[in-house]
Amino acid sequence: MVNWFIYIFFVFFLILFFVYVFGNRETIDINDLEIDSEYSFFNNSQGKTAYYSIGDDSSEPLILIHGVTVPSHYYKKIAISLSEIGYKVYVYDHFGRGFSDRPKIKYNMHNYRNQLNDFINHLSLDNVTLMGVSMGGALASNYAAKNPNKVKALILNVPFVGLQTIGLENFASIPIFWDFYLRFFIINRLVERGYGLTDDNQDPDHFIEQFNVVGTQYSFSSLMKNFTNHDFYNDYQLINDYEIPVHITYAPDDEDVPMDSILKAIKLVPDARTFSFEGGHNIINSRTKEIVSLINDFKSSYLND
Repeated sequence: MVNWFIYIFFVFFLILFFVYVFGNRETIDINDLEIDSEYSFFNNSQGKTAYYSIGDDSSEPLILIHGVTVPSHYYKKIAISLSEIGYKVYVYDHFGRGFSDRPKIKYNMHNYRNQLNDFINHLSLDNVTLMGVSMGGALASNYAAKNPNKVKALILNVPFVGLQTIGLENFASIPIFWDFYLRFFIINRLVERGYGLTDDNQDPDHFIEQFNVVGTQYSFSSLMKNFTNHDFYNDYQLINDYEIPVHITYAPDDEDVPMDSILKAIKLVPDARTFSFEGGHNIINSRTKEIVSLINDFKSSYLND
């Protein structure tokens, strides 16, 4: 009886192993992606970062930081709109996304912050406005809290404030089961979600193809385990202490970032300009005109202070 149990367990494990291996969608190297002509690259100790810029060199510099899944390629519309109100906009890909490398590192706040800092140094910017969307909002907030003298103002759109808001903090630590869940459910769901980019008249091909690059699943897994192990609310407290101008837009019907978590953060920065829009997590695209108009007013206020 025991021998049969061991045999069945072994066969079951073998089947799972083959399903996992043959279900791997990562079949291409990062250098095999067809790169848009406007992109440039810089290198730091951890790898190559892809970026582009839109706007006049004489305009106010702004770094736009994307979220956890949608890479820089899909921020051209908002970057153009921001350039039209007087910003020189720089947009880059996080490690693990878009055209940037997938290094074997811990995808934690420290390493993402270092990548951003190296990018700022590469651009030779002394004092810059940071605009972060979703996870990018968490990174922008942390960078401002750690480097208040380098950040002129902070613009946050549907900012992410911790894994506890989406309920995966415990599951991500379970080996094997987490790897299966990530590969066959989360990533597949994200790929399906990518087809929704056509709603904004954007081609989903690059979004989907980035998941075929070797190292992408590792970067997602490491991010879920390491990036979220952080006191996000403490960053907001420090931002308030340093009196950094803050502009926040959020959505009461956000399907990814619960409104209560953002309202808790807003209480820590009582002088922030805050606005809410119906339209879910993607209001940066669906409500671009209104949001950019508000950012323009905010820009005028902090530059004239």
